Amino acid sequence: MSDRNSSKGDSGGAHLHRLVLFSDAVFAIAITLLAIEIHPPEHWHGAADLFNLMGAKLLAYAVSFAVIGVCWFSHRRVFARLVRADAGLDFTNFLVLGLIGLLPLGTELLWEQRGGQALPIYVGQVALIGVAMGLVWGYAAFIGKLTEPMPAAEAWFVLLRVTVLPGLMCGLTMYSLVYPWGWALMAFLVVATSWLGRRIVRASTKAA
Repeated sequence: MSDRNSSKGDSGGAHLHRLVLFSDAVFAIAITLLAIEIHPPEHWHGAADLFNLMGAKLLAYAVSFAVIGVCWFSHRRVFARLVRADAGLDFTNFLVLGLIGLLPLGTELLWEQRGGQALPIYVGQVALIGVAMGLVWGYAAFIGKLTEPMPAAEAWFVLLRVTVLPGLMCGLTMYSLVYPWGWALMAFLVVATSWLGRRIVRASTKAA
């Protein structure tokens, strides 16, 4: 009986490992496509003119590069807490990867926008990635029981963080490009979230 359970655990671990590798590949491809879609203008004169003509594209590229990087970091931290995978995790994770794969399209809309029409679409897309990540964690922690043992308060805090922060931080980033004091608000949110997370873990540890 113990051998059978050990075999199942190994199978779940192998499944999780393959899912992480596949997810990393999708993130890498998406971040590469951001650069592939950037094409230089047909006519330009000198470096200053080139950067002036391509400023919007390069800025959109930088924002999306950061967005995908942050989403990958969040994805990695979530999956580091898992001990196995199943079909439900596959499905919810594919929702995340599908939205990540669309970010190059959202980035192209961003640099071709007229009057800011693409901005809410792009921020909404990033917010949906956060919601999808929340579904991944919610399924893994509360339904599939795929995580390592942890206090309920910590699990709920992780759910709130991965669901809300991507869209919120992306919106603040766009805001900060116009109003620089927004960067201070972003820094405060990062510090406050980190501090709150440590407090919850400490309180849960003491209670245990």
